[in-house]
Amino acid sequence: MSILIDGRIWSLFSAGVGTFFTCAIMEWAKQRKNDIFYIILPKGLDTRYELSSIPDNIKLLDYSKQFPKRLPNIIILQLLVPYLCRKLHINMYYSPVPHLPYFIPSKVKTMVTIHDVVNIEMAQTMSWTNRLATSIFFGQAIKKANFLWTNSYYTKSKVEAYYPSRHCKEIFTGDAADRNIFFRRTLSEDKKLQIKQAFGIKHPFILFVGSLEPRKNLKFLLNIIPNLYKEHGIQLVVVGGKGWKNTDLKDIIESPSFPKESTIFCGYVSNEDLVMLYHTAACFVSCALMEGFGMPQLEALLCGCPVVTAHNTAMIEVAKGKDGAVTVEGYDKEKWIHAIVKMLQERPNVNLQQLSDYHWGNIIDRLTSYLSHTTSHT
Repeated sequence: MSILIDGRIWSLFSAGVGTFFTCAIMEWAKQRKNDIFYIILPKGLDTRYELSSIPDNIKLLDYSKQFPKRLPNIIILQLLVPYLCRKLHINMYYSPVPHLPYFIPSKVKTMVTIHDVVNIEMAQTMSWTNRLATSIFFGQAIKKANFLWTNSYYTKSKVEAYYPSRHCKEIFTGDAADRNIFFRRTLSEDKKLQIKQAFGIKHPFILFVGSLEPRKNLKFLLNIIPNLYKEHGIQLVVVGGKGWKNTDLKDIIESPSFPKESTIFCGYVSNEDLVMLYHTAACFVSCALMEGFGMPQLEALLCGCPVVTAHNTAMIEVAKGKDGAVTVEGYDKEKWIHAIVKMLQERPNVNLQQLSDYHWGNIIDRLTSYLSHTTSHT
């Protein structure tokens, strides 16, 4: 089988969806060695993706020098996909985001992945360009695709609720972290001290991993940090966002009453540094208002780092009932402070066996069965 893939994720670095795409494609190609995977790179390959080796049956189609740099990926794909489907005799077209170019030959099966419904339920948190693009392509792709893939059962339930009239009735679900990167290691106290010194950390710390977009609700976490720092000596380390001066977080951080030394913004870090921070942190904390999956929660648990996370959306799937994890309902400051302090005091062990469903080998094996089963019924 020949599979054509929208590889725009590899052209512009994206921590969350990028990890999903990389792991999924690598494992898919590994398991289906007789299939050919053609990946369209509208703007070339972003070197920030730490790709160790690419299987021989993955063919990268780099169009970075054939189109103007400012031309949107959506336009490039509209031009390329129908042409390549015919030229390469493609059997399936896959997009890791809900976007299907027009004029794909009818004989070519299509599959898209839906990671969340932020564009529907929290549209005000998105840029106007993203809102415009999703308004045009999101629903159309979900309704027309032959196969649908959601990252969580929460996202699946939302797709079923918002799009009852769709071509694909049976939705596949699966997501996982990269276990070649995120796994438990043994770190000496000296090594942990080195890591803390490298990032300017002086006290026990809780770790936040994510962008600074409003739905991540970092604002709430910053509002409880003064108490955690002054009364319990706990620092906050933020990974994934550095430009807080351009957000509504600025007023909190620059307030005279906010202890500046309590919070460290690291910006984006390498996977290896992130793993070291997971192993060194007292616990991982997320107060997000909505998550389509909960990748940092899973990464933390795989590294043996306890988790305190909000009791909503897909975060419940990842954390609820897991040893070493606790979910907090609502946003009462005292409840969150109590949960975090208790986690630091008890530091329970994580049970990796409870995370066995989140394994890319098993997910792609199920995906292959899903595609075969669904095709035989269409």
